[in-house]
Amino acid sequence: MKKLIILLLIIICGVHELTAQKIDITSVDEFFNIASKMKEGKHITENQWMVFDSTGGYREYSTRRDQIRINIIKTSLDLTFNDNNINILKDSILNINEEIIKNNSDLRLSKMTLINFIDIKDNFDSIKAFRDNYDFNNLINNVTKKLGSFLGKPVDSRIRFLPVYFLFQENDSQTRENGIYIDFNSFYRKTEEQRINLLAHEFFHNYRRWFENSEFNRKNYLYYYIDVIQNEGIADLIDKSEGYRKYFTSNGFDHEMVENWNSLYVQAPKDLERLQNLMIKFSKKKVTEIVAEKEIHDIVKYNGHPIGFYMACKIVNAGYKEEMLKTLYNPYEFFRLYNKAAKKQNDFQLNDTFMSYLNNIIKKYYK
Repeated sequence: MKKLIILLLIIICGVHELTAQKIDITSVDEFFNIASKMKEGKHITENQWMVFDSTGGYREYSTRRDQIRINIIKTSLDLTFNDNNINILKDSILNINEEIIKNNSDLRLSKMTLINFIDIKDNFDSIKAFRDNYDFNNLINNVTKKLGSFLGKPVDSRIRFLPVYFLFQENDSQTRENGIYIDFNSFYRKTEEQRINLLAHEFFHNYRRWFENSEFNRKNYLYYYIDVIQNEGIADLIDKSEGYRKYFTSNGFDHEMVENWNSLYVQAPKDLERLQNLMIKFSKKKVTEIVAEKEIHDIVKYNGHPIGFYMACKIVNAGYKEEMLKTLYNPYEFFRLYNKAAKKQNDFQLNDTFMSYLNNIIKKYYK
């Protein structure tokens, strides 16, 4: 009964209902609770961890069959706030270099999460005060206006956006099937304009889902990456319009990470050519789907952001933004507009064989 009462109090105090838009900060509150106990040298009981796992944001990870992500969060919490820990593991995680991280997403996640949690510890009281005083209602109104401004028209009132879950994790945000997940520390560190742009980026993904055909991007990894290149590329125009170097620097990422993102943006034409060649080989059955999926993981880094943003920037610079937004759900149209823009700007163009193949597979899903 006591555990049930605690859970109800967390839900009541940490969930804001905002005109059909839910914002959940229960994970933020329980993180503060656990971290405070660790700072005092108190042992965290199994029941306390169960409460932690049941909060809005962390429930997404604790209920997965794969427990890697929630374990990384808990380990990072312990390494950061429990002063009784020996620092060998902590130091070894912090010293993982970028080359290793590029090819190991779990190690990348471990390092990013630990770095973020150390920053949270250094600013613990300020972040907590921010949580207690921030106007979440006004945020949603401003985000909806921002998205409408980007789209060039008001957001259809019939569209319902996913719940927003704030939590402490790595310095990142994601849109998933059941909600938008945002690291609260990175949110705290931003200016108000950056906060609005961040959430408008995530709302764009949610908005696009009302028009996209999910059967296409769930067909296989090849189709998924073709789709996500468009999805992330357009969304990056909302919050990263000044370029990756300025965005990641102003958001507190280390120099190595900033340069990595920027170099991937610069090499996007070469990666596009690699993607083209792979898709053509696959279309001619020169590689199996398993081999092709393995290769595409190596080509389309960071879930398609750098390639997609490069293409979207080219399209906008050529004056085709309005046309791009009319077909924001159709990957073929995005690649077609990129080619049109690239020709105008003397940049790398995808060949007719690739474009014909892309058109043939996509027209089955989009008229």
